[in-house]
Amino acid sequence: MEELINRSLQGDQDAYIELIESIQIEMYKIATSQLNNIDDVNDAIQETIIHSYNKLDTLKNINYFKTWIIRILINECNIIHRNRKKQLGLFYKISNSVNNSTYTNNIFQEVESNIDFDLLIQHLNYKERLIFTLYYRNKYTPTEISNILNINVNTIKSRISRAKQKIQKLYKKGGMHNEKK
Repeated sequence: MEELINRSLQGDQDAYIELIESIQIEMYKIATSQLNNIDDVNDAIQETIIHSYNKLDTLKNINYFKTWIIRILINECNIIHRNRKKQLGLFYKISNSVNNSTYTNNIFQEVESNIDFDLLIQHLNYKERLIFTLYYRNKYTPTEISNILNINVNTIKSRISRAKQKIQKLYKKGGMHNEKK
């Protein structure tokens, strides 16, 4: 990855494309956890790619490229989320991904396999969903999440713990689908 980053910094567009392709599934997972509309997910990823390419020279440490680009993606998702202000249901997300010809069956299968996770976290607030996704779906450590979100690592740990307690409480009631957000 370092070689691709260095080549990208020298202006090699092909290296940058290859670099983005190596993390595109991770970007997709993060964006879909934050945005319910597949068009918004596409917009967030596209804006992230453009923004990061244009600002590549501001990357201070190549070891933090992934953290840097994920932070840009989260900021783009936040902008879209604020602009939309309404969330669409899981059904709409899946139906859009099926009808969108640019998505392969592989992407659909990935969305389908994550339905349970999406249903599980839908009752969490925005910050908890984001941290839960980074921690459980993308396998980031609390320290890495802390670096990405610029939040104290203990705050990350307590939000993960609080979110788990919320989910356990809903599950024990047996009414995750009946509870309001």
